[in-house]
Amino acid sequence: IMQKSFMVGINLYSRSEVVAMEWLVQEVLDFQCFVTTVHNFLWFYLKAAKADDKVEDLAKHLALLTLLDHKHLSYWPSTVAASVVALACLATDKESSCHRVME
Repeated sequence: IMQKSFMVGINLYSRSEVVAMEWLVQEVLDFQCFVTTVHNFLWFYLKAAKADDKVEDLAKHLALLTLLDHKHLSYWPSTVAASVVALACLATDKESSCHRVME
C-alpha cells in the first residue's frame, strides 16, 4: 500500500497505526496466518474426485515432486493441487473423476 495515511470517518490514521490495529485484531481473534501449500488444497480436490486410495497416494506423490522444481512455485497452490489430482485420476484410468475435478 502506497498510502501514508488513511481517513476513516473524521479520523486520520498513519500506515503504522493501521498495521498496529490489524495486529491487535489478529491477536484478539487468535488469528493464525500461514502460507498455503498444495497439501492444503489436496483434500478438497481428492474429495471432489471421490478418489480411492490409489489416486490419493499418486496425487500426494506428484505433489511432493512439484517441490523439486522451483518453477512450480509460480503457480497457485490450488492450481497445482487440482492438476496433480487430475493427473493422478487420468493415470489410474479414472477419467470421470478427472472431469469432476475440472468442473
